[in-house]
Amino acid sequence: MAEEPPPNTGPEGMPEVDLSQIRVESLLLNVASELMSIGAGQLGMIPGMINGGDGVQARLAIGGADALIAAFLEGLPEGTELPEPVQELRRALAELQLAFADAVARSEAMEGDAGGTAPAATKPKATSKAATPPPAAPPEPPRPKIWTPGGDV
Repeated sequence: MAEEPPPNTGPEGMPEVDLSQIRVESLLLNVASELMSIGAGQLGMIPGMINGGDGVQARLAIGGADALIAAFLEGLPEGTELPEPVQELRRALAELQLAFADAVARSEAMEGDAGGTAPAATKPKATSKAATPPPAAPPEPPRPKIWTPGGDV
């Protein structure tokens, strides 16, 4: 006689989840917390994290956590006081953003001290093009006070 799987399991023996019981607000904050942990590990803030030191991954994790917390806040009725766990998450996110900015600044300083000639393999990954903002467009020259067909005054 074949053994029957325990109750509340799917065909592959994995537990089934009643999606109607999951609160989206809770899921947003849980995933944001996990992303922040990953970001902290990538910035070297968690000792022993195997893949630490990837600035691109840290930036993605921080940005994702920020977006999820913002989505949570958008769902709150106006004037609602933030629960303490959400306030703690926001403080932790701010600290993580500062740590990322410090890591980028240190990396840029090290790159400047080395004269910018360090091989790509020795440069910290936090300075990848995806981690730094693109350069600003040059300002437009002032327009002439009197319009002329050639644009010259």
